[in-house]
Amino acid sequence: MRWISPYFEEGTWIRGNFHTHTDVSDGSHTLEEAAENYFRVCHTKASPWMDYRFLAITDHTTTGKKEMYRPIENTDPDKKCILIEGREDSYSHHILGIGCRMTFQEDIIQKNQADYTLEDYQRVIDEIIKDGGIAILAHPHWRFADYFSGEMTAKLERYTAIEIINGDLYSGPGHLATDVWDAALTAGKRVWATGNDDFHSVRDMHNAWNMALVKEETKEGVLDALRHGSLYVSNGAVFERLYTDGDWIVAECHHDSLFDLPEKTFRFIGQGGQLRQIQTGKGKTAAYKYQGDEQYIRVEMCLSWGMAAFSQPFFPEK
Repeated sequence: MRWISPYFEEGTWIRGNFHTHTDVSDGSHTLEEAAENYFRVCHTKASPWMDYRFLAITDHTTTGKKEMYRPIENTDPDKKCILIEGREDSYSHHILGIGCRMTFQEDIIQKNQADYTLEDYQRVIDEIIKDGGIAILAHPHWRFADYFSGEMTAKLERYTAIEIINGDLYSGPGHLATDVWDAALTAGKRVWATGNDDFHSVRDMHNAWNMALVKEETKEGVLDALRHGSLYVSNGAVFERLYTDGDWIVAECHHDSLFDLPEKTFRFIGQGGQLRQIQTGKGKTAAYKYQGDEQYIRVEMCLSWGMAAFSQPFFPEK
């Protein structure tokens, strides 16, 4: 049996955020200030692999101020950061559009939030795709309500990813959205996970991010990695490699000596969120062998410090 990996065989790991607000909607900072916070202030000489390299600007369509908006091109003359235009469609439950134009008060559904149907959400997704964007279901578990249930993620079509960690609110397992992700995967969807700060001000930084394995360090390279699933989600744990070898899926913790210290728990998760295998200890490598009945397997790596990383699903070749 051969596993199908979402990860490119070669490339460069770069860190970034797909959910960022500026003062064009309800953020506290200008575009330049937000970029400065991520790309300059966050620079780390000790761990350059943790520098931010890409940032998607996703202001709310409902509260966006058109007179304050300007395109993101030419905001980085030294080309050290990758800025990606996008939006957060926010008329009802929120959906991110990555790599598409920003819109302002263009409510294509024109209903109260309580009256939205599954078909209405599908229309929002399709409008993002029509504009050339990639659709991500944002913060499925928001405050005390479910924006997107497992039933919805299983039935909606043509979206690319689910935001399993939202840093603006994430404070524990109650808001971790792997349950609705597993529901979609178990229903046969091939959708990916993202984790984002949902940046509005500096208090929102460093809570969740994406490590993308890109073929080229450009906007197109980041978008290609997102479409392909060549990325993983983290709030502090770091993978060195995620790959397949025949019947085996192999996950390696980062080789930096920093990660020698904590214990690591590798969980291999299958359909229905079922735990298929677990390994705990200070070892940095874990492997899972095909057993014959898997729809998919994804990997969670948790550090004893409380940090975690989430791989994308691997699918058995049919």
